[in-house]
Amino acid sequence: MHPCILDFLDHLAKERRYSPNTIRAYKNDLRRLWDFAKERRQKDPKRWDLDLLRAHLARLRTPQGKPLSASSLARKQSTLRSFYEWLGMLEPLEKNPAAQLETPKRPQLLPRALDADAVLALVKPRESDDPKVLRDHAALLLLYGLGLRLAELVELKVDNLSLAQGEARVWGKGGKERIVPIPKGCCPGLERYMPCREPRSPYFLTGRKDKAISARTIARAVERSALSILGFHVTPHQLRHSFATHLLAGGANLREIQSLLGHVNLTTTQRYTKVSAERLFALYDQAHPRSS
Repeated sequence: MHPCILDFLDHLAKERRYSPNTIRAYKNDLRRLWDFAKERRQKDPKRWDLDLLRAHLARLRTPQGKPLSASSLARKQSTLRSFYEWLGMLEPLEKNPAAQLETPKRPQLLPRALDADAVLALVKPRESDDPKVLRDHAALLLLYGLGLRLAELVELKVDNLSLAQGEARVWGKGGKERIVPIPKGCCPGLERYMPCREPRSPYFLTGRKDKAISARTIARAVERSALSILGFHVTPHQLRHSFATHLLAGGANLREIQSLLGHVNLTTTQRYTKVSAERLFALYDQAHPRSS
């Protein structure tokens, strides 16, 4: 790819401290645009115009097979805007073509939270000494008990996890640091896993040799556990949503939940009030004698 694109990806990794998954998504988006531009003999990103970007996105919108969703297109446009904002900081641009793109409207989907009984069954202690079983259980405890993002869990260092003090130091999106309390009920499962991890690795959840475990491995472990125990699919992000929804139902206020989740904007956290209201009406329909 063009050197300025590679420099931008390097900037995201070293200065913005984006997660490997996020950087991989940016790289894929920009590579596809780069390939599209090369077909049209336009190899200089500084000369790309609005027509080129629109033509590229139009082709993505109607690929062979399933069309891209509005959310996927919006994310790809966000990649282009970030790239051109960074490019404009290095040297003035005559025009920023990405700034003129119209963002597609995305449906406001509510988070899908599990009920408390389902989560408790999922995080119940395992009667096994298998290191992989204990590792997968520790991952479930951290995803639900601390409300971590998948990328945050993968990057969690053992030195930033203090079971004695009951807190974890977590780096979220944009390299923002926050302290998250560890529920007492999670500590025994985390302690059982501790002797099984690779001692030379700086990461709490270890993969092959001394490397961090991959996000895909964690996602598969969550799905495997959910299918075995609950009989249906569950994603790591559902556990984070469940964490927030259950806190709100238990009386925590939005500002507290915002701090624990590492949300920059309170509006992101406010989605959980809708989830709780939806569950409240469902309980009313099931239990109230005047509901029918």
